[in-house]
Amino acid sequence: MTLTLTNFIDGRWREHNGPALTFENPSTGELLGTLPDSGAAEVDLAVAAARRAFTDGPWPRMSPQERAEALRAVAAVLEARFEPLAAGLIADTGCTARLAPMLQAGSPIAHLRDFAGMAPLLEKPVSYPVDTFPGFGQWELHREPVGVVGAFTPYNFPLFMAVWKAAPALLAGNTLVIKPSPLTPFGLNELAAAVIEAGLPEGVLNIVHGDREAGQALAAHPGVDLISFTGSTAVGRQVMASAARTVKEIIMELGGKSPAIVLPDADAELAVRGTLFSSMMHSGQACVATTRMLVPDSRYEEFTELLAARAGAMVLGPATDLATDVGPVVSAAARDRIDKHVATAVEQGARVLVGGEKPAGLPEGGHYVAPTVLADPDGDTIATREETFGPVLSVVRYSDIDDAVRKANDTPYGLAASVWGTDLNQARQVASRIESGLTWINDAGAADVARTPLAGRKQSGVGTELGPDGLFAYTRVKSLYTALDRDLATRAYGAVGAAWA
Repeated sequence: MTLTLTNFIDGRWREHNGPALTFENPSTGELLGTLPDSGAAEVDLAVAAARRAFTDGPWPRMSPQERAEALRAVAAVLEARFEPLAAGLIADTGCTARLAPMLQAGSPIAHLRDFAGMAPLLEKPVSYPVDTFPGFGQWELHREPVGVVGAFTPYNFPLFMAVWKAAPALLAGNTLVIKPSPLTPFGLNELAAAVIEAGLPEGVLNIVHGDREAGQALAAHPGVDLISFTGSTAVGRQVMASAARTVKEIIMELGGKSPAIVLPDADAELAVRGTLFSSMMHSGQACVATTRMLVPDSRYEEFTELLAARAGAMVLGPATDLATDVGPVVSAAARDRIDKHVATAVEQGARVLVGGEKPAGLPEGGHYVAPTVLADPDGDTIATREETFGPVLSVVRYSDIDDAVRKANDTPYGLAASVWGTDLNQARQVASRIESGLTWINDAGAADVARTPLAGRKQSGVGTELGPDGLFAYTRVKSLYTALDRDLATRAYGAVGAAWA
């Protein structure tokens, strides 16, 4: 049985009679369903609904605590449907059965509640009295919603990323139009259903499915006040250019080429397992995934042998199999692109330690890439500078710490990094020199949404997501001054009106 998805606009499902797209199970290639290939007309309807909900509806005028309770209600609905939600996300994304219940289904629910817990940050304005010579008054700094938010969510963590954007935007009093990736639409369909059941006002959250035409229309739409985009840097540039036409505010989390610097005193087993977890989790389809491991010359052979052993033991297979460590990538196009990256890296001098070959014995229609570790890539090559977005790790030699930092920073990206070493003082010093918005020491993947912002450097992003800063990104500051006296003698008006004296 296949699903027929429709757009969700102004609180209800909208029949679509135009062109359609299909989406499939990455593990098998089996057709999962169809979805609208929407255009500018559908985007217009969704933006108009969001604008009405913002201008005339109750949502922006509710208290932060009332909006927080609505987010908690959405979380409760998703939690009540947890098992079918997780199963659907496994089929839709290809994320493994051991990882998806926690990451694809559980984390969005937790994030809704985490952001709901931030409501007190919005409840009272920051105020302080000011003595103005010779009068006095009071300044207040109010945080107000931006308006209508246009959100683009990627294929790798569809529901998770939607909540990253929707939860803080909604808590701040905004309304949204979300355009999900057409490759993995299931989670957004479930979010819309939860919004209906939780009783959010009509038009507060809208979902328009589609591909390029819908995306271009949303990014350029004059009725949208802020664009929040997660995806590749190449597409991000196009969205940014479209948004610039109407001088929209933007928040962007883009690509990465995250390094792991192994210091000479590092615990090898810890560093190898942590780095492989980061690079192979969800088949490497994460912007913050570690893709380069920088190892000192003195320990290079030790680490490459251990990496080959640990990566070689990973089980590649269908996402539904509990024995699977690494599942499929999202599509045949993604698989072919990753395979081409590996082939190009080998042509440019890298050698394959493990992986790199076409997997055998797996479902014929699935999109599989074997966990791959590349050794000795040369400096300015695809293996060291370009985002692969697949289960591929490059192991790079370095001579001393300065060389390691230089190589770590020698990329257009600056999203995430890790440092592995026993001497924590040295590890922290090295971490401070890496150009990244997020750096782990002796770990990779830890997150605390309620307190930890994510802000990419260089071509990895614009603005901030997550944490209080990520909440405030969906607000505008209004400065309000109230004079607390009415004495004309205390004012400077005479400086431009001498005859008034």
